[in-house]
Amino acid sequence: MWAALAAVFIWALVPVGTRFFVLRVDPYLFNVIRFAASSTAAIPLFLRARPWRWPARDQILLLVCATLAVPGYNIPVALGARVVPAGQLGLLIATEPVFIIFLTVILRHHKIRGRMWIGSALAMAGVALTSQGPAAAQSVRGFSVLQVLCGAASWSCYTVLASRLNRHYGTFGVTGSIVLVGTVVLLAISLPLMPATALPDPATTWLLAGMGLASSMLGFLLWNHASARLPAERMGLVLYLIPIVCVLAGAGLLHESVTHQILLGGALTVFGVWLASRSSNRSEEDAA
Repeated sequence: MWAALAAVFIWALVPVGTRFFVLRVDPYLFNVIRFAASSTAAIPLFLRARPWRWPARDQILLLVCATLAVPGYNIPVALGARVVPAGQLGLLIATEPVFIIFLTVILRHHKIRGRMWIGSALAMAGVALTSQGPAAAQSVRGFSVLQVLCGAASWSCYTVLASRLNRHYGTFGVTGSIVLVGTVVLLAISLPLMPATALPDPATTWLLAGMGLASSMLGFLLWNHASARLPAERMGLVLYLIPIVCVLAGAGLLHESVTHQILLGGALTVFGVWLASRSSNRSEEDAA
């Protein structure tokens, strides 16, 4: 359980770190430095998986998953974080289980239960509530919220599609392959869009590299260590701590205001995701 809590704590601090750095560093450069570090650490896992020997179908799937997981998630989230506060970032990212549930249900041709619709509606209502801001900045904030939600949807698609690769080749090798291949795609997209500015100071560069290693590698290793020893239902409950820790960390570290609107919207989001998840679990039990 301590390993799972440590992973959740790391992931909950990622939106806070993202918000802190993208206000000081170009968002594209922010991601390039992070994933240059994490992809270097992923090389042994990549070599262990030997994806160049996989069937062509699985290689294509790896490329799709890597694109969704690395640039597909991190670029829009980093761009949106320039406007969206860290606490709200955590709440928006917390909607990922809803996207995962609907994608899984659709792919498995299961019936979408009423609780799924209600839970999803409550979660999105919470997102809408926390997204409200000054009228003058509403259009900019709304677009930034949409960017973060697109990133969350991209990660959710990756999670669903990568399950077959994980079953065939193991989670560690697949993760190393996705991080490395995804970084190559990220560099191809980001380098032409980066401004011709100097790198940040060495201290900031090292902090970004450490953030990449912690979020992309250490958090994953801790989570897999815990998932091998704890039942899935207990692991799922721990994930609901992420938006709570993120809101508190944003308030404590970045001095973001925690209003009644954010608290109510956050509660609606977390409760909606929980309700939709419970309905999904019951659907799987009935199907079994």
